Amino acid sequence: MNIRQTEEKITALYERLSCDDDLAGDSNSIINQKRYLQDYADSHGFVNCIHYTDDGWSGGTFERPAWKQMAADIEAGKINTVIAKDMSRIGRDYLQTGFYVDVFFRKYEIRFIAIGNGIDSANQASSEIVPFLNVVNEYYLRDISRKQRAAYQARSKAGIPVSNQVVYGYIKDPNEKHHWIIDEEAAPVVRRIFQMAASGNGTGVIASALRDAHIDRPSMHFAKLGFGIQKNTADISII
Repeated sequence: MNIRQTEEKITALYERLSCDDDLAGDSNSIINQKRYLQDYADSHGFVNCIHYTDDGWSGGTFERPAWKQMAADIEAGKINTVIAKDMSRIGRDYLQTGFYVDVFFRKYEIRFIAIGNGIDSANQASSEIVPFLNVVNEYYLRDISRKQRAAYQARSKAGIPVSNQVVYGYIKDPNEKHHWIIDEEAAPVVRRIFQMAASGNGTGVIASALRDAHIDRPSMHFAKLGFGIQKNTADISII
């Protein structure tokens, strides 16, 4: 491959962020990752840089849109170099990460760089630590999942809601975000639904009764209160 062909190919700058990464502070933010990778590419002479960004995707799966697009571009011969902040941005699944780094990238002659880990496939000695990093990253993911489950259980036992989205029949306490209070307007509807269900009525009968009584759907009710998924799209003047 001549120099011109090499320069015309893409230098893929890959960023990933998931909810788990919030525990690590701002250093892993997409903005900071992009800046970090671009500065590295510029200072090391990499050209034709394109960002592939998966924002809000766990490292436990490789079914990420930007990753899949990057893999497709590699298979199409468009990319010759992949650069990431560190190995954890690539993935936290030991086997799949190992496959991409040790098999997939090598098959397509991709130069892979994980800056924070000092890994550059152009230097074979630097890649010897990759399997150990993959193991550590997978254990990290499992540890985070375990801690999250424990936190949810503790909140549940303490009577604290485990969801940020309030359920129909309640509203958030304006003085305490982790406390829900009864929605006095929706409460009679909830009681009516319960009584009808306890009397043996099916969901179809209950839904028809609520519709005939011109009772708002939960999403419309929440929109009137100024929150929920339809708060910015519902025209409450015609509800």
